[in-house]
Amino acid sequence: MSWWLEIEISRAGDALRVTAQGNHGQQPAPHLLEPRLEAMASFAEWVEAAAERAEPLDEARLCQARALHRALFREGVQTVLDRMRGAAGEGQGLVRLMLREGELQAFPWEALCAPGTQRGFLGNSPDLFLARGVSSADLWQPREVSGAVKLQVISPTSELAPAALKSALHARIATGELEWLEPLTGPQAGQRALFEHLRGGQVPHVLHFICHGAVDEAGTPRLRLADVDGEECWVDVELLAQQLKASFRGNLRLVVLEACEGARPGALASAAELLARAGADAVVAHLWPVKADVARLCSSTFYRALTGAEARRGDVAYSLSEARRMVLTQHQGSAEAFSPVLYLRGRDATLFDFKARKVGAPHAAPVRASPLPASLRLLLNQRFSLLLGDRWSDERSMLEAFRVRLRRGLEEASAPAPAGLSMSALAQRYAFRMGKDSLDSEFQDVFGQHDDSVPIVESLAKRLGPGVHVTLLRRPVLELALARQRPDLTLYVVQPPEAARSRAPVMRRAGGQDTWEPLDALPTSLDLRRDVLLLRLYRGYLPRQRFEQPFLTEDDYLLGVRELESMLSHELSDALLAILRARPVLLLGMSMLTWHHRMMLYRLFEERPLPRGSLALLEPGESERELWVAGASLPGRKGVQVVETDLSELVEPVAAPFCPEAA
Repeated sequence: MSWWLEIEISRAGDALRVTAQGNHGQQPAPHLLEPRLEAMASFAEWVEAAAERAEPLDEARLCQARALHRALFREGVQTVLDRMRGAAGEGQGLVRLMLREGELQAFPWEALCAPGTQRGFLGNSPDLFLARGVSSADLWQPREVSGAVKLQVISPTSELAPAALKSALHARIATGELEWLEPLTGPQAGQRALFEHLRGGQVPHVLHFICHGAVDEAGTPRLRLADVDGEECWVDVELLAQQLKASFRGNLRLVVLEACEGARPGALASAAELLARAGADAVVAHLWPVKADVARLCSSTFYRALTGAEARRGDVAYSLSEARRMVLTQHQGSAEAFSPVLYLRGRDATLFDFKARKVGAPHAAPVRASPLPASLRLLLNQRFSLLLGDRWSDERSMLEAFRVRLRRGLEEASAPAPAGLSMSALAQRYAFRMGKDSLDSEFQDVFGQHDDSVPIVESLAKRLGPGVHVTLLRRPVLELALARQRPDLTLYVVQPPEAARSRAPVMRRAGGQDTWEPLDALPTSLDLRRDVLLLRLYRGYLPRQRFEQPFLTEDDYLLGVRELESMLSHELSDALLAILRARPVLLLGMSMLTWHHRMMLYRLFEERPLPRGSLALLEPGESERELWVAGASLPGRKGVQVVETDLSELVEPVAAPFCPEAA
């Protein structure tokens, strides 16, 4: 940085006192910040609400943001800032906020907007970078990095999330600017295993947590690690910070908390502040929950800016500003851009010194035959249909969270549900007691906040061609993956109509276009030899987050779709079934123990066996291999091939081109 300005904000009665100091000793006279705390709290609530709705700040809130900007940079502070900017010419500067009250940590200072601008926020300024300072007695200086920046991801509850981040960072990894260390997931991310790894594992420059965060009733910030014996496991952030400091002794430079409440302040200080004070030079965390796709866009942009070979230094404040600007651009000015915040221990945001750096692409591994099982490789090398169910690891965690909410709601209504109810029976009971609208509201609270990008589905989408594919997911995972991975194809999406409607909802995305458009009906010109027809048989979210009441209850499954003619014309239904019954089917997320899955297969295939070459992908521990192979409950009572494997291990091989000898 060319210069820095440190601003201390502390409580003075029901107002706030602002003092400042420049890097050359400038000390403007202190002043009181207007408006008062109540108005600032109201503004913070509005920004958080806008972020939750993925909306930009409205004009009234922009006026407040400009007024707060003027109030912070007023009188002598603005004079000092102008002089420092003028002396630096085109140089960039750092404003470090020293926030002496816990409640000030939760305020979105990044959303303050320069007067006379619409998007001139502090959080995305091109030359004035914002950070939150922490007090520490430890020395600080940039660390020289002569090669790749080493990144390690810790993801206790999702084994698929690291693969998605790795995919987003593929270009930086391929050039050797970033080294991807083996992620810690599942049991490896339990407290005991994690602490043992920190003591003896490879030392990274950056630790990236993808986990849940919370502040307990005593005000202690905590992060959730891998469950132990089915019980939730939370670690106090102060203990984690101590372990990081003891293990890495200054080598760790940055911690990223991709967590719901990683930066929400508590009685002992926020998780981010504690980690910056004791464990790392800088911490990036989120003030509020954000959707996974926003968090991923933020992280990928941030790392690309931080580790790029064209940079002479790894500037964490500049990189986060770039990330916020990307979120504002890609998400139409959404206030979600103000959720990621930076805590900085020093007065310089340069974490890495790249002056002597030499990077090169990692040594390519020799070309080998595909590691895919032969039966799966054979299926993927021909035209096939995908039947994507809702019983697999990525969906199961959301369904379990949904189950917990329904049980809690019934208990609060003094109508507790018996143990052992299936998901559909539990949803049916909830709908009877609380109403279908209440059930839909609970569904949106759980499913509406999750990412619509799933690594294994993204990989499979690259293999899908024209024809018919079926999804039982209530999120638009498959259709959006197809739009990203096969932009050349024209996609039609159709789902069952609501009871009161005679027409099924239809969406189209034309090949080469980015927009989805609603149609009154499927066109007669639809050609399944060149176009894709995607059946969304359990309803839910259409592309662009258009919500339609999903199938959740026993009545939904029994009455929702009896025949395809309820959605399609007779001619199109015949053409669709002819393709579906002629090509091998890849079944993912389907369970023989789920009655509505079996019923759906019979509705699609009637009494005909599934086509020759069809295959069920099962995850370890499902204990259904024999049921699928025997096929006693499948149409035609004929079984299918089975591949049982960890889905995360298939992400790269499925997406990669197959070697000629392997095909």
